[in-house]
Amino acid sequence: MRRRAECRGIAASLLLALLALPVAASAFDMTELMALMQRVESSRVAFEETKYVSTLTAPLVRLGTLRYVRPDRLEMHVETPYFERMDIVGDLLTIETKRGVRQVNLAEEPGPRAWVASIRATLAGDRNTLARHFAFQLSGQDARWTLTLKPLDPALAGFIWRVTIEGEQAQLMRIEVDERMGDRTVLVVQPGVK
Repeated sequence: MRRRAECRGIAASLLLALLALPVAASAFDMTELMALMQRVESSRVAFEETKYVSTLTAPLVRLGTLRYVRPDRLEMHVETPYFERMDIVGDLLTIETKRGVRQVNLAEEPGPRAWVASIRATLAGDRNTLARHFAFQLSGQDARWTLTLKPLDPALAGFIWRVTIEGEQAQLMRIEVDERMGDRTVLVVQPGVK
């Protein structure tokens, strides 16, 4: 009887110990990330972009807002240190500065087109487009994830080594672009901008 009580006590202790262990979260994969991103119809965020250029002694910093509207519209409004507006709809990039407006057909620019595709495909939850242009690796969980993209397109791979996108749920938080020549751009976003 005493032995049976000891066994039950040990079993109860083991059960409590097992319940106290952290439960491993199920693996978070690209299918889940893309599904999260596909639910976002539009978003607008403030950003701080810091560009580290090897030939300059100090980084270049730009502040402004970014806007995404499903399926393929990206807008970037730079407010500081100068005015610049970029609007991408489909393959048409419109750039507006104090000097005027110019347009670029991204279909004729494979490198920039693939770069734009990386951001838009991530925001749209478009795994097929990402896979067409990049080898990718996802780590983390839905609460905090990191997506690393390496260009497959030779035109893009010639100047971009890696793109690292960090996010929380369906919100991109940080984008880092490492260039082949050693330059680096870090874009940090702050959600909740109206």
